[in-house]
Amino acid sequence: MVTALFAAVLASALDQRREGAKTRDKLDENNRTVRDLAVKVVNLSAQVDVLDAGQQHLAQGLADHRRLTDKNHAEVTGSLADARERLARIEGHLGIGLPPPNTADS
Repeated sequence: MVTALFAAVLASALDQRREGAKTRDKLDENNRTVRDLAVKVVNLSAQVDVLDAGQQHLAQGLADHRRLTDKNHAEVTGSLADARERLARIEGHLGIGLPPPNTADS
């Protein structure tokens, strides 16, 4: 009876050792996976930082372009107003201008 009890205890201990080894292997595998994922997260974070810097650079370039476009538009508008004024003075000096609007004969 003691031998049977000893065999049962020994079998239980061996079974626990085998299950412990399986658990340790799974934990090691999970740790490797976590390390790999951590490296990927660091790489992705670096890529996001680069993209953020690029986005800020593009936003600054767009703002600069907008200022330049507004400045050029203001210059063209002012130049056009000057040309209209000069044309009106020339037409007035020559005595020509826009013909009066046609009135409909009733």
